[in-house]
Amino acid sequence: MRTKGDDLRAAVKAAEDHLETCRRRLADFERACPHRWTNPVYDPIRIPGGHDPGDPPGTMGVDRRLPCSWGPTEKPRWTRTCTECGKVEHTERSREEPAVKKPVF
Repeated sequence: MRTKGDDLRAAVKAAEDHLETCRRRLADFERACPHRWTNPVYDPIRIPGGHDPGDPPGTMGVDRRLPCSWGPTEKPRWTRTCTECGKVEHTERSREEPAVKKPVF
């Protein structure tokens, strides 16, 4: 005798199998794509600032946390998108190109 729980577990299993199949097909599609990338767009990761009030005085003894604050920060990141398949890639890596000197006459 099948219960409603058995039916729901079977439905979840079927949905997970379908999801895995779709992920595999998408990965194969992206792997076969010739990828024509757009120009990278600077898209930094913004981390907001905050404040920690610390422990109330008299509650933690000598190892109590004191109040502290920190400002917002940004991690550099660039994003590009394939115009053929829609794949989006992000990178936080960069390299600095040396300045090229050219003579001026």
